[in-house]
This record gives sequence, C-alpha cells and structure tokens, in this order.
Amino acid sequence: MDMSLPSTSVLGALRSFHVVATRLSFTKAAADLCVTQGAVSQQIRLLEKHLGLKLFIRSPRTLTLTGKGEALHNVMTRVFLDTEAILEELQTPDTPLQISCSPSFALHWLTPRLADFNARYPHIPVRLVAEFQDLDSDELARGRIDLAIRYDPKKYNDVAAEVLLDEFIIPVSTPSLAEKAQSLEIRNIHLLHDNEPWTGAPEYCEWNDWITENTDDYENTIGGSQFNLSSLALGSAMKNQGMAMGRMALVYDDILSGRLVFPFGKPIPARARYVLICRDAADKRVNVFTNWLRTECAHFRRQRDNMLKSIPPEAQVLKNR
Repeated sequence: MDMSLPSTSVLGALRSFHVVATRLSFTKAAADLCVTQGAVSQQIRLLEKHLGLKLFIRSPRTLTLTGKGEALHNVMTRVFLDTEAILEELQTPDTPLQISCSPSFALHWLTPRLADFNARYPHIPVRLVAEFQDLDSDELARGRIDLAIRYDPKKYNDVAAEVLLDEFIIPVSTPSLAEKAQSLEIRNIHLLHDNEPWTGAPEYCEWNDWITENTDDYENTIGGSQFNLSSLALGSAMKNQGMAMGRMALVYDDILSGRLVFPFGKPIPARARYVLICRDAADKRVNVFTNWLRTECAHFRRQRDNMLKSIPPEAQVLKNR
C-alpha cells in the first residue's frame, strides 16, 4: 500500500499535527477537528511517513512530542497565528473607524495613546471627532459614528453602552501658584471651571462637590472663570490664571511631568464616568478597538490609583482656610 502523502494533502496533515501537538491527545484533537480519531491517526502516520521521521512518542497513557516534533510544532504555531491574523485583516473593512469622543478626553487621554493602536493595527484607520452632544439610537442608526466615548453620569437605555473608566476630581495648579496658595485662604483663589462637564450639569458642580466634601463650614459663594471645555480651564491654570478642578484622566500626564501639582490634595470620586457606546458590536474593527481600549483603561487605572495613593496624608483634609 502506498503510504506517501500527496502534496495537496500536506497542509491538511500539518493542521491535524498542529492540533494533536497542541492538545497532546488524538481524542481531543479529533473533537476539535470534527473528524474521527482514526482519521486523525491516519493523517499523522501519513505525515510521519512523508517526512521520514517520528513526530510523537506514543505510550498507553501519554503522548509526547519528539525533539523534531516540537520544532515543527513551534513553526506551525507561528504559521497558523500569522494566517489567522492576515485572514482577519483581509476581512476587516478598509473604511476608517469613526470615533466620537468628549473633546477634553480626546485631547488629553485618547490621542496620546492612539499611536500605540496605529502601530499595532495599521490596517484599521481611525477617524477621531471631538464632540459632546448626547447620543441615542436614532443618531447611531444614521451610521455616522461607529463608537463614542462620553463623560456623564446618566444611564443609557436605548444604546449598547458600558462603563469604560471611573473618574476622580482634585484641584490642580502650577507649582508656582501652589506655593503662593499655601499662604492664601481657598476663598481668595481664583477658581477655573468647566461650566458644563456634561449636558445639564449644575453650575460649578465639580468645585462645589469638592469643597463640600473637603472643607468645614465653607460659606462663600463659588465663582471664578468658566470655560466650555475642561481642557480650556486646565490651559488657563497652566498660565497661572487660577486653580482648576482636574479630572485624573486629563491631568495625570501633567502631574507626572511636574507641570501641575495637587495644592490641597484629597481626590473625590466624580459624579460622572467615561462611557463607551457602540453602534455595531459585530464589526471586526469595533471589536479590535474596544479590546485595545479596555486594556489601555485597565493599565491607566492602575497607574492613576498608585498616584492617588502617593498623596501625603497631611494633604488629605483641608479645613476652612
């Protein structure tokens, strides 16, 4: 009987070998391949005959790879991983992934990290649009947006949404203003506000929440300069024009570099959080981007929490200064 392996069957036999070598079981490999155990055994015997060498050491209870079998398995693992990757790439639409994102989050957090995504997935172009209008099922149905990231406290009932990242708020200023602030009462510091962190947010809500939580009997009227974006308030703080209420996702890099500091310490949980809204979860581009984004957020959350833990205990409570 001719036991040679036709060239047209080599790839099929190699596929069977890869599964058997991965599972180290003919029975499990047959189940994975949806064929009989006898068919898998026959494929391996034909491949070994074709190559003129043994790929497995068989015993009544165990199946192990020979040295050459292990070498072939390592190569085939890379081959099949590369094949799966290119097939997925070929099936991915060429049109840019349309991402609508809250402007300040886009500027301070997402944009600096997109270089990593572009390097990992060059076949998925991204088009980022900074905007903050409310989204509903009708807006998503128009197809203009594939993904959206919003900063707000509301519940989404008519669209697919998940909490992406929680947030903490804390006062920030330049180091030079902070040195001056140590001799000032907080009521005399010029406060800088995002006048509407989300649609319908109460006036001065971030500073009001922080002062209520961290001062005793604060009776002054909250005032100061208002901006329509948190990034503008932070820009004003960078120019020593006052003290802004920082969201950790937006100020982390500036704190790390020393451009901004925490003059009074004590972060508090924000009312709002970052929400990821998806139009079509079956879109391969959406799946790739959202998995990458979740990983980035988890990494950032660990970094942020470590930074918050490093705030000196004496900065944790601010009396009515």
